[in-house]
Formats: sequence, structure tokens, C-alpha cells
Amino acid sequence: MTTTLRGLPAAPGIGIGTLIVYRPGLISLDLAQFESAGDPHHEWRRFLDAHARVDAELEQLGRHANSLVAEIFAAHRVILHDQTLLDSIRAAIFDHSRTAVSATHKVIGELSDLFRSFEDDYFAGRAMDILDLGQRLLAQLDISLSQPHLAHLPPGTILAAEELAPTDLAQLPADHVQGIALARSTPTAHSAILARALGIPSVCTLGHGLLQQPSGRPAVVDGYAGHLLLDVDEAELNRYSDLRRRHLDQDAAALAHAHTPAHTLDGVWVPVYANANSPQEVAQNRAAGADGVGLLRTEYFFRGRMTPPACAEQEAAYAEFIGQVDRQLTVRALDTGGDKPVPFIAHHREDNPFLGLRGVRLLLEEPELLRTQYRALQSAARRGPPELDVRFMLPMISTVEEVLAARAILGEPLDELPRVKFGVMIEVPSAALVAHSLAPHVDFFSIGTNDLAQYTLASDRTNSAVAMLADPLHPAVLQLIQLTCVAALAHGKPVSLCGEIGGDPAAVPLLLGLGVQELSVPLPAVAVVKETVRQIDLADCRRLAAAALACARAAEVRQLLRAGQSAGSITP
Repeated sequence: MTTTLRGLPAAPGIGIGTLIVYRPGLISLDLAQFESAGDPHHEWRRFLDAHARVDAELEQLGRHANSLVAEIFAAHRVILHDQTLLDSIRAAIFDHSRTAVSATHKVIGELSDLFRSFEDDYFAGRAMDILDLGQRLLAQLDISLSQPHLAHLPPGTILAAEELAPTDLAQLPADHVQGIALARSTPTAHSAILARALGIPSVCTLGHGLLQQPSGRPAVVDGYAGHLLLDVDEAELNRYSDLRRRHLDQDAAALAHAHTPAHTLDGVWVPVYANANSPQEVAQNRAAGADGVGLLRTEYFFRGRMTPPACAEQEAAYAEFIGQVDRQLTVRALDTGGDKPVPFIAHHREDNPFLGLRGVRLLLEEPELLRTQYRALQSAARRGPPELDVRFMLPMISTVEEVLAARAILGEPLDELPRVKFGVMIEVPSAALVAHSLAPHVDFFSIGTNDLAQYTLASDRTNSAVAMLADPLHPAVLQLIQLTCVAALAHGKPVSLCGEIGGDPAAVPLLLGLGVQELSVPLPAVAVVKETVRQIDLADCRRLAAAALACARAAEVRQLLRAGQSAGSITP
């Protein structure tokens, strides 16, 4: 009999294979094998050698990973070099006569437990990073302590886990993993974003019953409905095989028309841009059929550097990007802070880093960073084709005063040199609520639904215990999107949306009905989103939006979207 576990869709698609349950963690040791320390200087040298090998391994992995994963590996290297960690292991070796293995196991276990105990969700979430580093160190100290490697999963794997770190996904053999099922996590977590980028069907928030399932069972991941089906009978398996084939055919058809502009049935052109986290992704936007890059995250430029990049270096990079896009390039100013620091900015521990000195707040404290980035883009844009729409936007705006302060830093030539349009991201509820007041001071709005959802619903999307609450389809979030669009329309300013929800074909009609004019989506979603646009009428979209705004719960909105899909969308 088929068993169905219900959760949330994390990455679209149908995956069919065999369940393998992955239970990571710090390996259990028979400490008696590792307690007889000899020369502490020898043990300390053994640890330092292992430490150097792990550091080199992380540096190598980061160099070949995409920008999002590289950022995680860089953060792991910061933890690896933390002086408290090193001092604690050294003390365990020299003061308590432990071996390198025993000292590492003890300190890593204590640190991860300490991080889990913090009330601050961000620091509690770093426990997984600590454990990952600990396991890497132990494996370098003693090969027998290595755990089964995710890179060696067999073909046809449906991977089940409590949650996966982005570094875990970076190691997966994408051609072997047919689907991912997570007990926790969330559709807006980095793991879900990477799963979508890899094209692996995924579901999340299935509950801890998932981890009780034995490996080896036939399984189906339904990344559209958010279901995991176990022990599927032959008839059901055939139905899902047909469904997967139909979607693959639809994806192929969408890809064939990816380079054709997307017009609705009533003739309205909807630009579909690509989100980019790295130069490599900028270079791929044309091949994906994107109309340009609607969100270029620039953190990759600043990560791992002891000094910020000079204006000339940034200008050269932006000039290269300008040559790789057709209609638009939108650059987001450096978005960093206490939760994702860069080495050249002094930072202090904050009790609530997501509510602290980050985004535009930090840029106002470091005005030369903001000024240099804008000037570099302005110089590059002047040398580019005049018809190209080049934009620069500020992250995490919450007040009009922040916009005015930023404009003062950039200088009033903003008005005299209009080559680069100046805009803001709407990702804090207060910004949406005062969008009418912001509009006269900007050229455009870009709605970032990932953060807008977490700030609206007071739910940290990196904390799997509450992240499912940060649903961008919640009516409260939809109302803020509509408020922003109404303000933009009233002031004649374009409004785009660059959150992950924009890449969900089922949500596209709703977003257009709310008033969104442009979409910026992950590269793999460009073709199918454009095909979705071609099959809808804006009048129908507005009726759908009105119905969604009348809902009280996100689940009701999702039911509306499923009903719309059944009525003829290209999604199931």
C-alpha cells in the first residue's frame, strides 16, 4: 500500500527512484581508542596538518562552486580559523593529555551543543556548520572516521534527510539523485534554491516521520504537490512516469521558444530576466532565453578579500557584464552585515543580525563602499550601448530617510547623469507601506519576496523550525506586493519581482494580477515562466489576484493556484 508524506514543494519536477535516508552528524567514537596521548607537540602538529588540509579542501570546493555555495564554504573557513576553536583544541591536547582525534571530537561536540542552545536562531543554525567542519577534521586525522560520502550515492537515489546544508548539495552527483525529501527546511532555504538550480525535484517540511523510514523502499518525489510517496504500486508508478514524461516534453517545448519575447494572450509584453549570483551566471543569461539580468548579487566580488575591490576593478567587471546582456542589467549594491560579514568591515556580534546593521544600513555607515560601487557601474554604463537599461538598487530599505541619505552619498549627479537608473528593493514591510512616499525618489521598485515574507511573518527562513511560516503566498505578503505595485503605477515607475516565487509557474498569473510588470527568476526557470506568460490573460490574472487577496491563509491561496492549474496551465 502506498504511503504518502505531505509537505511543501521545494523544487519542481517528478523524481522516481529508491529511498536512501541520510543521517549526518558527528561520528560516535570509542574514545578508549584515542585517549592514550603521547607527545602533545606531536598531537598538535597532527591537528595543524589536518586543519591545513581541510582549509585547502574548502578553498578548492569554493573555487569550483557557484556563488551561493562558495559563500557558505567561505563562512566555513572563517569558523575553521576561529581562535576560540583553535585555543580550545590546543588546551585539550596540552592541558588534558588528549589525542588530536579525542580533542577535536570533544571540542566540536561541545561547540555544536552550545550553538544549538542559543536562543538566537542564526547562531543556533551554525551548529550544522560546526559539525560539518568537525567531521572533515576527524576524517583527515583518521581515515577510519570518514562517513559515507554524498558524492558516492548510487543512480536512482531519492535522498531523504532531516535537512541538507548547501555544502551537502554541492557534493551531490546530480545525475544520480532523482529527488530530495527533507523532514525540515523550507522552500526559500538555500538548499531549496540550489536544488532548483540543479534541477532536482524536492519537497520539504515532511516531518520527522520521514527519518523513521527504512532505506531501500521505492519512492516518488512530487515536487509540484509537495508529496513523497513510498511503496508505490505499479499503476501509480505508471501514472507518475507519464506525468514526468509530459512535463519533460513541456519543458523541452518551452526551451525551444525561450528566445521569443513573452506576451500574454491579450498582447502585454512581460520581460523575464534572470537572477545571477556570479559572472558565470551572467554569461548564461542569453542561452537561457532571459531578457537580461534583473538581479545581480554582487557579494561574490567582496567575499574573502581583506580590502574592497577598487573602482577600476569593479568598472571592468560591470563593463563585461553589460556586453553579455540584451535589454537590462540590474545591479544590487553590496548586501552584507552581521549574518554574512566581509573581512574588511569590522563587525560585532548582534543579538538579532537579521534586524541589525546590514544592507543599506551598513552601506550608510561605509559610504565609500556605496559611492565606489555606483561610480564604477556609472562609468561602465556610459561606455555601453545607449539602449541598454542599466539599474542600481539598494537592499533592505525600510524608510524614506535611508533613500535620501543614500542619494546624498551618491551625489545629485544622479539627476544629471541618468545613464544608470536608481531604485530600491522592497523586502521590508515598512517599505511597502510607504511605497507612495518612496516612489518620487527612485526610478523603479524591485520586490524581494524571500525577505519580505520572513520579515512580514516574523519567521527566520534559515531556521527550519519556523521557516515554513515565511510563505510568500501568505495573503499578508500578497497585500504588500499589491500596495507596492499600486504605488509604482500611480507614479509611473516600473516594478519587478526577483524572489524565488517568481520562478514558480503556478504563481506567475497571481503575481501579474497583483500588478507586477517584470519578473526576474532563477536561470533554469526562465523558459517555463515565459511559456506560462504566453498562456494567460491579464484580466483572468486580476480576478485570480482578487480571490487570493480575499483568502485568510496561504493554504487557501495555494488551493486557488492548484485549481487554476487544473483549468489549463502548463503546470500540473
